[in-house]
Amino acid sequence: MNNFLVSITKEFALVKRSGYEAFVPIIYLFLIMLFFSIAIGYMSKNIFNELVPLFTWIACLLICILNIEKIFSDDFDDGTLEILLINFDVLEINILAKIFSHWMLSNFPIVIIAPIVTIVLGLDTNTALVLFISLLLGTPTLSLIGSIAAALTVGLKNNKILISIVVLPLYVPVLIFGTSAVNNSYLEMPYTSELYLLGILFLIFLLITPFACSKALKISLD
Repeated sequence: MNNFLVSITKEFALVKRSGYEAFVPIIYLFLIMLFFSIAIGYMSKNIFNELVPLFTWIACLLICILNIEKIFSDDFDDGTLEILLINFDVLEINILAKIFSHWMLSNFPIVIIAPIVTIVLGLDTNTALVLFISLLLGTPTLSLIGSIAAALTVGLKNNKILISIVVLPLYVPVLIFGTSAVNNSYLEMPYTSELYLLGILFLIFLLITPFACSKALKISLD
């Protein structure tokens, strides 16, 4: 547990030094939602409100891909990753701490702000709450899936496009369940089964990702 907290503290300290970069995902979210609102502003209010949470989910998914390679690339560049791999006893714990820190700093602010933006755009509070819950369950799963691809390609330069190609098909189930829950809530249909499925996906990848990443990192650095 101490190693987990120490790793998280280190990641937060590094992001604090980077300054404005921590706000880039939030800026991207506002820009995407702004242009989306302009693009479909001519539609009726009902159709507009039905599309807002769906495009919000897609925007959050795309933002999750923006800097997913940063989970391991910075440590690879400065040699910290090799030291991390030597300490086998806490390797999986450190990997999980890095993924959790990445999600907290890059995706959690979006999870908080996105529902507020949708309410401002006219969405009802109940659907916005379901959107928040679905993002709270879905975005950590996206980070866990993306970290495996990031570990596999950490030794490659300009690996952002390759990571996107690898993870986008794996993101489809999360996107389907997340958007279905929000859409069903807006249409006043049952949505709890989709949220349960999102939770199951999160637990599955929470269990397998630290071990998959450790194997992938060892292969990438051999």
